Amino acid sequence: MGLWIDFVIAHNKNHFMITLSKKQIIGMVSMKEAIHAMESAFVHLSSGNARVPTRLKLDIPDKNATSLIMPAYAVGEPHYCVKIASVNYSNPHKGLPLIHSVVKVFDASKGNHVATFDGESITAIRTAAASGLATDLMAKKDAVTCAIFGTGVQAASHIKSITEVRNIKKLIVFSRNENTARKFCDSHSKIIKCEIGSQENLKEAEIICTTTPSQFPLIEFDNIKSGCHLNVIGSHQPIMREVSSDIIIHSKIIVDQIKACKKEAGDLIIPMEEGRWSFEKIHGELGQIVTGEIPARESETEVTLFKSVGNAIQDLAMVNLILKKLNHD
Repeated sequence: MGLWIDFVIAHNKNHFMITLSKKQIIGMVSMKEAIHAMESAFVHLSSGNARVPTRLKLDIPDKNATSLIMPAYAVGEPHYCVKIASVNYSNPHKGLPLIHSVVKVFDASKGNHVATFDGESITAIRTAAASGLATDLMAKKDAVTCAIFGTGVQAASHIKSITEVRNIKKLIVFSRNENTARKFCDSHSKIIKCEIGSQENLKEAEIICTTTPSQFPLIEFDNIKSGCHLNVIGSHQPIMREVSSDIIIHSKIIVDQIKACKKEAGDLIIPMEEGRWSFEKIHGELGQIVTGEIPARESETEVTLFKSVGNAIQDLAMVNLILKKLNHD
């Protein structure tokens, strides 16, 4: 990490502030480390040890955007954090990132601001790491084919997380724009075999990741393979959805947090409002699988689905991981 990091650490002891850029965070944290950090994050969440209020949302309708403020603390931890994110839904069409964000870190005992971290890299890593953890716990061990919906930062990060936990040999890429899908395939073809997605080859996928801000189902139950695992992470508002009601009805559903999904997970809220499904049918939370409180996959044929709307406790897990690495170095 070089002299710059050493300089920051030395001055932080005298109450100077740590600032880390996207490049520095990506260089510091491996996906394997992030997936491991998510285990404790979700255990904190499911055990009630986490303090994560409902995120504050500011709609910016004339700019087709939303701003989110997400604080988190876990009892016994030395720090708490607050992430501020801007989600501009028109940005991908302009060649800009969908999300801009920053994470502010505070000393839990003294209350002083101790660090500012790039939020986009933390969000990209921790979101994909949660899916990697869910995949490791729920997908079939011999899964070798993964379908990805979306071609943005989250899609790329999910490829890293899924290939960390499974020996993926083939990637099937879906995008509304075929040229974008082709470029995404080209950028990953040196490390994995890639194909442009279709209804036919989707049925080959043993793992499916959806990473889009869609308001309409991208996948129907009849088009997925028996025994596949889905990570559905793109939608985070009641009107947004990436999978059909039939998929929700016929899948074993694991969520990041039930309370948050009842308010924000359109993939679940819409079939409930249709009268076709209820939240009582959720199998449980990811943290409960980590601890062994509930089982994960119970047969080779069942379809498992991890629904995540994102939780600030994941940001805190990343913050703690980064600060520990800095202090150790």
